[in-house]
Amino acid sequence: MKALESLRHQIEHANATQSAPQIVLRHLILGVVASIVFTFIFIRLFDFVEDTGRVVTPFDRSLLFFMYHHRTHFLTKAARFLAHLGSPVMIAGLAVAAVLIGLIWKKMRGAAWTLPIAIFGAAVIIQGVKLLMRRPRPAFFTPLLHESGYSFPSGHSLIAMVVYGLLGYFALKLFQNMAARLIVWAITILIIFSIGISRVYVGVHYPTDVLAGWAAGVPWLIACMGLHEVLSRRWPSVV
Repeated sequence: MKALESLRHQIEHANATQSAPQIVLRHLILGVVASIVFTFIFIRLFDFVEDTGRVVTPFDRSLLFFMYHHRTHFLTKAARFLAHLGSPVMIAGLAVAAVLIGLIWKKMRGAAWTLPIAIFGAAVIIQGVKLLMRRPRPAFFTPLLHESGYSFPSGHSLIAMVVYGLLGYFALKLFQNMAARLIVWAITILIIFSIGISRVYVGVHYPTDVLAGWAAGVPWLIACMGLHEVLSRRWPSVV
């Protein structure tokens, strides 16, 4: 705990010695760099899958069969629960909840518009890329869940990156304690990672679908964070 407190004081001191424009510029540069990197990763994955004829790759096959041969009752129940966390019903419910909470709780008012916009944009990205790639879903064995539509990218993985990433971002604003902030980070990453891995486990996506979903989700997540920050400074009384 002493180490965490020391780290927090160092960060606060570093921020205090910088002007607001410097901090904003630093975050802007980091966001742009991260967006470029993950966009590049997505493009590489897109080209890789397209070059293989939109079917299975050695990496996809090996990991799919590994997951299949290590199925257990507990993991299957967990995977079904994680599928629910990324389902359209759950995501729509989170959007409605964000609007209601934002209207009631002024400190979280930004979520009332940021989360619905993020979800709509993510849905457009998912459907657009799916129609462009038109990759069939895995057919090596009977999947544990029934899913329709194309496989690439994983919609659950992309939406998890955007929605749960934003929720984690909002939660960070509620805590100043370094330990609490680290816990928020850890939970957010765990949820995003687990939802993606579960899609391979239940047999409805290739691993490259999941990686592409994460990679495509990061730039849009960063864009939504930036939009929130810009508007919260432009109209602080309503955000």
